[in-house]
Amino acid sequence: MPGYARGTPMSQNLQLTSSDGTPLAATYWDAAAGSPGVVILHGLGSRKEHHADFAERCQSAGLAALTLDLRGHGASGGVLDAGAIDDVLAAGAELVARGHLQIGLRGSSMGGLVALLAAARTPGAACVVAICPARPEMLARRLGDPWPLAYRLEATVDTPDGIARGYWHATGDTQVPWGSTAALAERTHHPRHARFVLGGHHQSLQHDPEIQAETCIFLTTHLKNAQ
Repeated sequence: MPGYARGTPMSQNLQLTSSDGTPLAATYWDAAAGSPGVVILHGLGSRKEHHADFAERCQSAGLAALTLDLRGHGASGGVLDAGAIDDVLAAGAELVARGHLQIGLRGSSMGGLVALLAAARTPGAACVVAICPARPEMLARRLGDPWPLAYRLEATVDTPDGIARGYWHATGDTQVPWGSTAALAERTHHPRHARFVLGGHHQSLQHDPEIQAETCIFLTTHLKNAQ
């Protein structure tokens, strides 16, 4: 059993395995048995440590959290490909195995895209927070790899499935225009929420205390309603 990370007595470093055998690095932020859990996903080129602040906020709100290095990032193995969606399922399954049966997903940029794509396939998923979510065509162009083009975000939100989806986007984002998220939110079935923050940039909302508080409330509300 992995030990608790030095300096973080309420968190525990884990090694998970994706469905294709790819080793994944994660950190689990403990909460009471039976509490909901949140999988926290980073953006392209980032890693799980960059989102420890949000994991701590979730933990303070009574939610378990699991920060994950997606394949090809941080201490996880493999290379980034469509298997990243299965990485999210492995993270969700780990939370369920620890007794956190209601699952939320929170992702930024590429992590927001992956969270939206994975939600309907994640057992126990009740809500998603997508912060400045990337678009498949933009990610494919950035990677020089066509695999994201196999997915249509619109297809993930067109059918009512009971999963609450919340969108936050800065209007000053020049990497992913906020209008693409507004259009996606418009066609998302209820329950849904969308907030567009004037100014800012592609990464300005991830660590903003006000946005973190709002998104934590969104997750807590919908996860506890699902219990």
